[in-house]
Amino acid sequence: MPADPNHPGSLTPAVFADSFRHCTPALWCIAAAVLGERTHAEDVLQEAAMTGLSKLGAFVPNSNFAAWMGQIVRFTALNHRRKLQRRAQSETASAAPDLGIPAPAPSSGADFDARTTAALGTLTEIARACLLLKTVLELDYGEIAQTLEIPAGTAMSHVHRARAHMRALLVDDVPTKQEQHA
Repeated sequence: MPADPNHPGSLTPAVFADSFRHCTPALWCIAAAVLGERTHAEDVLQEAAMTGLSKLGAFVPNSNFAAWMGQIVRFTALNHRRKLQRRAQSETASAAPDLGIPAPAPSSGADFDARTTAALGTLTEIARACLLLKTVLELDYGEIAQTLEIPAGTAMSHVHRARAHMRALLVDDVPTKQEQHA
C-alpha cells in the first residue's frame, strides 16, 4: 500500500479511498453476515468508511487494510444490529428483528432464493462471512483468514461446516422425483 511521501508510513485519504473501493465486496459480505440481512449493509459500509477515515492515523503501515477495515465494518455492523433490535423492540414488544436474510452484494450478480436465505440465517455470523467470502467472492482461505483476522485452518473449517450444514438443510427439503410425480 503506497504511503504519503510527506508522512512516511501514513495512510492518506486518497489511498484509503482506493483501498476501500478494492475491498468493498469483501467488506459488504462481512456487514451482511453480521447483520444477517442485506438491506442495511450499504449503510454500515458508509458509516464504517467515515470511521476509518477518522482513524487514518491508527492504521499500522504495511499491515492488511482489508483486515483493518473488516474489523471496523464488523464493529459498526454489530452496533447497527443492536440499534435495529432496540428499535424493533420499542416499536412492538412482540416484533422480532429481521435477521435472517444475508445475501451477496447486488453487483455480484448472484441472488439467493428464500430457502437458501433462511438456511444462511441459521449460520453463525463468522461461518456466514466465511461461506459468503468463499462462495460469492471466490476468495481463497488465506484471503478469508486475512480479511477476518482468523487462522486459515479456521476459515477452512467454517466453510466446510457451513457447506455441510447448508447441504443438510437444503437437500433434505428437496422433493424426490417420485414425490414430484405423485
